[in-house]
Amino acid sequence: MKKLFISCPMKDRTEAQIRGTMMQMHRIAEAVFGEELEVIQTYIPDPPSGMNQALWCLGESIKMLSEADYFIGIYDEEKAYRGCAIENQAAKTYGIPSYTINLNYVARDVVEARAKEARKYSCFGY
Repeated sequence: MKKLFISCPMKDRTEAQIRGTMMQMHRIAEAVFGEELEVIQTYIPDPPSGMNQALWCLGESIKMLSEADYFIGIYDEEKAYRGCAIENQAAKTYGIPSYTINLNYVARDVVEARAKEARKYSCFGY
């Protein structure tokens, strides 16, 4: 069975939110690529401390990406998820068939958190 690398937002999200997004993206990828796919487990629950954890996790994910036959990631208009953008670029650069989906469709919690944060700093406060 071919392997799928899923790139989705992880920062400031719970494991349940991340896994929910990954399940949704897995189903989308199977529909887009037209076959059943095995997901490469990219969620790292406890990265080592004492270093830049985001960069360490990105390095580990790039290693995992080398095993992928297909890639699915997010398109984030605000470009807030740098790791996702780098994974997406790496997949394309190294010829891994790729598909991106707008963040709004697979991570509503992220979109809602952004809207809440924006309202907090709005001059009208609503």
